[in-house]
Amino acid sequence: MRTMNPATNVYYLTPPLPAEAVRAPRVLILRLRVLIFWWHLRLTVREVVGALRRFGRAPVAPDTTFLEDHVAPMPAEPPPSGPARVIDLAAARVRLRA
Repeated sequence: MRTMNPATNVYYLTPPLPAEAVRAPRVLILRLRVLIFWWHLRLTVREVVGALRRFGRAPVAPDTTFLEDHVAPMPAEPPPSGPARVIDLAAARVRLRA
């Protein structure tokens, strides 16, 4: 590390040495590109088939009847009665010190 001015706290790092570039074999690159293409093709075909199956039908609402048996209704909390509580920060600091 070196500084331009000894009175400052700004340091300039020397640039790293150039590393030798490592290239993957062409067969691996080609294989990865084919796999990526295959997965994109599969997802696209599934979306198109799903859209064609739904074509002309009414949208299907998700079936949530199985949830009604197992979930107990939550009781509504009553609204707080009275004024809101005021937090006295100065008093809290005094209690904390004591």
